[in-house]
Amino acid sequence: MTALHRRAATLPRLAMLALAASAALLLALAPAARVEANGVPTSVALTYIDLSNWGPKDATGKADLLLAEGVVKVTAEGLLALTAQRYQAWLVSSQSGDAISAGRFNADAAGKVDFRGSLPPIANFGFDLFIITVEPDPDDAPQPAMDRSIGGYFSLVGQRAADGSREGGAPGQLPNTGDAGFQGDLLRAGGLLGAMAIAMLIGMQLNRRQA
Repeated sequence: MTALHRRAATLPRLAMLALAASAALLLALAPAARVEANGVPTSVALTYIDLSNWGPKDATGKADLLLAEGVVKVTAEGLLALTAQRYQAWLVSSQSGDAISAGRFNADAAGKVDFRGSLPPIANFGFDLFIITVEPDPDDAPQPAMDRSIGGYFSLVGQRAADGSREGGAPGQLPNTGDAGFQGDLLRAGGLLGAMAIAMLIGMQLNRRQA
């Protein structure tokens, strides 16, 4: 086989390598999908806290916040069954006072609650308090009423105690290697390195063939 034939035979292989390098480079440079939440629920223990001023003091419950799905699940016992009023769940920022309603519900005759509510998309997560208020029915007020039943503080770093202090908090967090965004960064870095290696290999083969 002549040198010309050998060079022609290597062209399809070089073309495939170039295509693979281009695909790897595009994958490496593709923007990562923004991950708003990892789907793991944040559980908030509900008790008669420092802000509570209404209802039985021995009532207890739990709120599961599934922020990725915009879902709130509330279970409780020891609450009073209401007649002309309704309970309303709120996500509240204890710093700014901003509040988002998670829905209205009532306790059954035994004082138990099993409620599933919804939340709008939350862009900036600055909320650290879940509180249940007692509201008139009907009621169109956009803010929580002054009658506050059980609630609980929470944090993505550490749970808060009833007085607002953090429990188990830490000044910083290590990178979460199970996070989808972190894994995406690793994949893109690997793809970029692979594309660079393939490009170098193609250049070496082209120089060798030309020589």
